[in-house]
Amino acid sequence: MTAGADYLKEQARNAAELRLRKAATFLSLNVKTPIFQKRMGKGATSVLVRLEWPGVVKVIDPDTGEILAVSVSSNPSLLRSDFVPTVPALAGKSHGGA
Repeated sequence: MTAGADYLKEQARNAAELRLRKAATFLSLNVKTPIFQKRMGKGATSVLVRLEWPGVVKVIDPDTGEILAVSVSSNPSLLRSDFVPTVPALAGKSHGGA
């Protein structure tokens, strides 16, 4: 391939990257609600599973709204490294009967 063809391909790729960045900004400004949300499980062990922009999965306690887990963007099965879940015993909360 000639240098001219390589240059044109590079310019087309740069234009596509710019369009994609603008589209991502547009989405982040306009997606105000979860993309998807559904209750998973039944009874006391159920949780809300929510997909938010930009591809972040959150697991939420439906009764308290507490966030139980947050994924890495676009990798729903990988816990975000800076997420620290609440430890009920350390927070002074008691879960369960009595």
